[in-house]
Amino acid sequence: MAVLDLDSAGDERLGPYRDLKGRSEFGAEHFIVEGEHLVGRLLSSALEVVSVLVSSRKIDRVRPLLPASVPVFVLDDDEIENVVGFKFHRGVLGCGKRPEELGFDQLLGSGRPALKAVACPEITDSENLGSIMRTARCLGLNALILGERCTDAYSRRCIRVSMGAAFTLPVYRCGAVVSDLKKLCAAPGVQLVGAVADPEALPLSGIVPADDWCVVLGNEEAGLPEELTDICHESACIPMASGADSLNVSVAAGIILHHMTSRG
Repeated sequence: MAVLDLDSAGDERLGPYRDLKGRSEFGAEHFIVEGEHLVGRLLSSALEVVSVLVSSRKIDRVRPLLPASVPVFVLDDDEIENVVGFKFHRGVLGCGKRPEELGFDQLLGSGRPALKAVACPEITDSENLGSIMRTARCLGLNALILGERCTDAYSRRCIRVSMGAAFTLPVYRCGAVVSDLKKLCAAPGVQLVGAVADPEALPLSGIVPADDWCVVLGNEEAGLPEELTDICHESACIPMASGADSLNVSVAAGIILHHMTSRG
């Protein structure tokens, strides 16, 4: 293990960690995770780990977690805060290389397990997407389909809320979500289920999952647009008490995905 005590926050090797708060991570080659627990999960995953940045007060504690192949940079807390650009108390950060995203033809095909997917055409809140990803991973889904306007599955906040689900949940990002979901809908045996808040829609309990299925979730505020509900084979609602408006999209996702996986 190459443990390098650095003298200054200006060291060029710290570039991936610099000014995190004001920096867009979307589409970047690398992603950053925060905290001992998530760095441990990253290190134990199959993803490439570029480096780890550790506070001098934490290095002895985390040393047993650190493999010999990963460069480890050590700085005082004040210097780490100068690098990242905000108050940081967790003391450990990791830099990983984004994996290649799935291609559309990898969603289905011979030799692959049955498709159990959730599609998020336009989830714009990182906490909502992170929560959906955590639920999807826990329930054994094998694909996350993101629309072109969906937030980044590898943002720091999304990774934190998902508890590192992005490390193992395969991601496909659509170039054109409507077109891609139409192709998925047309694939033999695939069932698309749209989640809607319409009380006239089929109650969730009436949905019988096919072998291959994908649940399509709407935007936090606007729900699913008509062009997407028209694609889905079925639209399902979660019956609610009189006077209730709607559920948070991540909560609704948990209920629907549990139904789909427990009935499958």
